[in-house]
Amino acid sequence: MRQNANVRQPSGQHWARKTWRESSLVRPLSPPIQKINPQWHVLQVRQRFERIVALRLRERAIEGYVPLRRIGRKANGTSIELPLFPGYVFCKYDEVAVSSFLDIPGVRSTVQGDHGINIVPEQQITDLQRILAAGLGVQAWPFVLQGRTVMVEDGPLSGVTGILEQRADKRLLVLPIELIRRSIAVKIEPLSRISFRSGAAFPFGIAHITS
Repeated sequence: MRQNANVRQPSGQHWARKTWRESSLVRPLSPPIQKINPQWHVLQVRQRFERIVALRLRERAIEGYVPLRRIGRKANGTSIELPLFPGYVFCKYDEVAVSSFLDIPGVRSTVQGDHGINIVPEQQITDLQRILAAGLGVQAWPFVLQGRTVMVEDGPLSGVTGILEQRADKRLLVLPIELIRRSIAVKIEPLSRISFRSGAAFPFGIAHITS
């Protein structure tokens, strides 16, 4: 018992230095590397594989989106949903995740835009989803990038931006998707208020397919 009592205890200063050295071994020397913010890209896929690819992406915790349109009616009164852009799937990921889905059956390649740009602006995806959710009649439209850019001010499309096309009996709002060189058009009610966006332009140019 007396020998144990004579054991020398470390001084406060020595103990503090030891504690600091030990803690420095487990403390990270620099903040962890943050992943790039995920953005919307486009995959080119085999036709009729669009929804299968989107399902496989979801299984791998990657957000996939296949815009659908309702066409026709069967004899029993039900409608049919088909991809609005056959052969394409939108997906949201960061660049480090590219290799995690290229082995999915049906995926052919990614879509690469001019000057290395390969993303679809978040606002365009949001506008596309709102147009389809509104249940309005959507039609395919020739791909355009130039025209009078407007924003709808009221109604179910309030806040949606596109290119105004006027015909003798109707007004159309055209939403171009640059990376796939596709556009859709939806009819704007005659009484809907719109505001012109002078000098506004869609940000990205024509795209091409890369493996």
